[in-house]
Amino acid sequence: MKITKGTDRILKLSKGEKTVSKEKLTGVLLGFLMMLTLAGCGNERKDAEENNKVSSDSKQEEQTDYREVLEGDSAPDFTVEIAGGSSFTLLEQKGKVVLLNFWATWCGPCVGEMPAFEKLYNEYSQEVAILAINCMEDKDTVNQFISDNSYTFPIAYDVDGAVSKKYPSDGIPYTLIIGKDGMVQKIYLGAKDADAQYEAYKNAIESALGKGGEQAE
Repeated sequence: MKITKGTDRILKLSKGEKTVSKEKLTGVLLGFLMMLTLAGCGNERKDAEENNKVSSDSKQEEQTDYREVLEGDSAPDFTVEIAGGSSFTLLEQKGKVVLLNFWATWCGPCVGEMPAFEKLYNEYSQEVAILAINCMEDKDTVNQFISDNSYTFPIAYDVDGAVSKKYPSDGIPYTLIIGKDGMVQKIYLGAKDADAQYEAYKNAIESALGKGGEQAE
C-alpha cells in the first residue's frame, strides 16, 4: 500500500509537473512567436533599407556630373570596344603618350582632320597610342565610315555615350594629348584642315615624348 500511495504521489506529481510544463511551454511559445514577429519586422526593415540603398546608389550613379577635364588633370579611365573586336583601356597605356579624339561622321571638321590621325599613327604607333572615339553613333555607321576611308588607326565605339560623359566639352572634334603619366598635357577643341592639325598634334606629341617639340595652339 505504501508503494501504491507512493506511486499515486508520483503520478500526481507527474500530472502537476505536466500542468506546469504546459504553462511554461505556453509562455515560451508566446515569447518565441513574439521574437519571430519582431525578427520578421526587422528583416523586412533591413530588406527595405538595402533596397533603398541600392536605389539611392543607382540614382547617384545616374546623376553623376563629370566636370570639364583641364590641362594638368588626370585623364579619367575608361574601356571601349575598338572596331575590329579588340578593346582599349586608358589605364593600361601608362608609359605611352595617348592622343584621344572624340568625333562623329556628321561632323565636318571631325572628318576633315582624320587624315592627320592616320599619318600620325603611321609615324608614332610604337610610342603613341592613338584612339578616335565615335560619339554615340551605331556600329554599322562607324564601320561603314572606316571601310569607305580605309583608315587603319584605332577607332572605337561609344554608342551609349558612357565615355563621352567622362570628357564633357562644348563640342567636337575634341582632342587631348595625355602624357606618359596619365596627365592631360594639351586640349584641342575644334579643328582646321588636316595639315594644320597634323602639325599641331605632332608638336604636342613631340613635347610629351620629351623630344623638345613646341606645342602649337
